Amino acid sequence: MCSIVCVFVGLAVASARRVQTSSGIGELTDAEIGLLNLKNAMKNPSLMKETAQALRSPEGSGELVKMMANPRFQEQAKRIADTMRATGVFTDFLKLESYAKEEDSTKTLQSVLLALNPVGAVRKNAARTQSAGMSALDELIELAESTPGPVQYWDPLKLSEKEFWGQSNDATIGFLRHAEIKHGRVAMAGFVGYCLHENGIRWPFPLSSSLPDYSSFEGLSAPDVWDATPQAARLQILAVIGFFEFWSEWSTSLEADGMVHYMRGGKPGQFPAFNTIVTNPLTPLPLFDPFGFTKDLSEEEKAKKLLREVQNGRLAMIGLFSLISEARVPGAVPALAGLIKPYDGEVMGPFTAADANLPGVSTMLDGVKPLLPYLN
Repeated sequence: MCSIVCVFVGLAVASARRVQTSSGIGELTDAEIGLLNLKNAMKNPSLMKETAQALRSPEGSGELVKMMANPRFQEQAKRIADTMRATGVFTDFLKLESYAKEEDSTKTLQSVLLALNPVGAVRKNAARTQSAGMSALDELIELAESTPGPVQYWDPLKLSEKEFWGQSNDATIGFLRHAEIKHGRVAMAGFVGYCLHENGIRWPFPLSSSLPDYSSFEGLSAPDVWDATPQAARLQILAVIGFFEFWSEWSTSLEADGMVHYMRGGKPGQFPAFNTIVTNPLTPLPLFDPFGFTKDLSEEEKAKKLLREVQNGRLAMIGLFSLISEARVPGAVPALAGLIKPYDGEVMGPFTAADANLPGVSTMLDGVKPLLPYLN
């Protein structure tokens, strides 16, 4: 029965949504709207004709397939099918005599919804009982389906349906999306930097007074450069990164720039400007887009650029780890065999045994060895 309902509802939703939901009944799910559209179509042949015409187009059939593959929609259809099976409403719903007389549209809508979902029939938009995370999941699926390529929405670990750290599913999806964008940005910078170093391209100025030139880096792989950088310089880099992490999460900095945290309904990938009383005089330009190139872009243009950034970030993450894998295990990436300088250190560790003077480093290295057999 669930399959039948899913098909019927999918066909109905794929057509124009003719059901009016502004009568105070509350916000309807796609499955509820689909069944009401189906009932209207049985009374109005023109609506069924429009649905058939829409499904003949690639766009219409694609929308139907996408909707029926949506986990949220499948759950809605299953819930309605279970209710119909328990109450016997399904057979009455499709009886021709139930359409013999016209009823007040509001009463018809209420009776159908009460039969299908007594709770959904009385919920209000302002006090919606459905989790906000479901809308976030829909948005995530829609974003994935809008990306070109052979793989669309693919979540084998079902992470987008989880609730991390006791937070809502909405907050979890916000965290996952922000993490992907942030890691993609880091990977893009890392991939470009890796390629530049491997090709002998250097900065036109010395890194520090103790490194007047780059002779000490010659012949080293890109990961080796980090290990060969003076400890003080590495600590400074980590301190700056830590500050940026703190600033992007700090509620005061977010509020000063009119933003909301990405786990509380804010936009993933945003970085607040330095607009507090203390930082504004020191940093008049925002770190993100300091020259205002995106200031006059429309929301559609911004969405396109964000989509491109996500795609490029995903490709950069794959590309960067292919370079690191080939350096750490020569031959691991056949296409790069012989093109990447080897590296025998720990690519995931910011410190080595040479940094044992720092607190906690020795403990960290000893704790990692049992987890990474190739270090032993």
